[in-house]
Amino acid sequence: MRKPIIGIIGKVQPQYEEDIWHRIDEVDEIRYLIVRNGGTAIMLLPTEETLKFNDNDIKDNTILSTEEKNELYRQIDLCDGFILQGGLCSANYEIEMAKRIIELDKPLIGICAGFNNILRALGTDVIEDKTKSHDIYDKNYRHEISVIKGTKLYDLIKKEEYRVNSIHSMIAPKENVEKYAQISAVSYDGLAECFEVYNKKFIIGIKWHPELMLEDEFPDKLFKEFISKCNNEQI
Repeated sequence: MRKPIIGIIGKVQPQYEEDIWHRIDEVDEIRYLIVRNGGTAIMLLPTEETLKFNDNDIKDNTILSTEEKNELYRQIDLCDGFILQGGLCSANYEIEMAKRIIELDKPLIGICAGFNNILRALGTDVIEDKTKSHDIYDKNYRHEISVIKGTKLYDLIKKEEYRVNSIHSMIAPKENVEKYAQISAVSYDGLAECFEVYNKKFIIGIKWHPELMLEDEFPDKLFKEFISKCNNEQI
C-alpha cells in the first residue's frame, strides 16, 4: 500500500511594503509531522487568478466561480487527508475546500486559522479577541486547557488537564461551536480550544499550534492517528 497523500492547503501570507513577492506558504513543521508519521505531503494551491493578501483573519467574502471550485475539487480528489494551516490571513478558497472535504468526510485537521475556517465551512464563525489575552507570540508560553473525557482528543492525551501555546487573535465562544461539533477542550476562560465535527470520522479543529510543541508526545500521537485514518481512505 502506498503512503497516504496529505494535502497541506497553502496559506496566503500578508504582503507588507518591503515585500517584492506575494507568498503562499506551508509550515515546514507540519510537513515534518506528516512525513515522520508515515504520510506524503503535497501543497494545494488556490485556483483564482488573483487573491486578496490582507493582514487579518476576518472572513474573506470572495465568491469563487463554478470552474474555480471544480479545480479545487480536482486537487481534493488527489489526497487522502488534509491540513488547514494557521496564519495571519484567511481566504475563501480555504473555506470552499473545507466544505468539500467535510461533505466527502475525508480526514481533516484545522490548526488555529484552520480551526476558524472549518467553523466557517460549517456555517458559524469566530470573533475577534478584544482582550488580546490569547495572542501570545511566544512558542514557549503555555496555558492550561481542560480536556473533555469521551472525545478523540482525550483518547490521545489521556489526561483532563493539558498545557498549550496561544498564538491567535480570533476566539470561539462555546455557543458558536456546540451546534456543529463536539467541543473536546476548553480554555481557562471557557472558550473552545478543540472540537470534533459531529458524525464525521476524523475532522478536528485545534486552536493552539501542536506543530510548535514537538518536544511533547501529543503532536506525533495526533498525526499518527490522523495518518492511520488517511490510510483507511485507500481501502
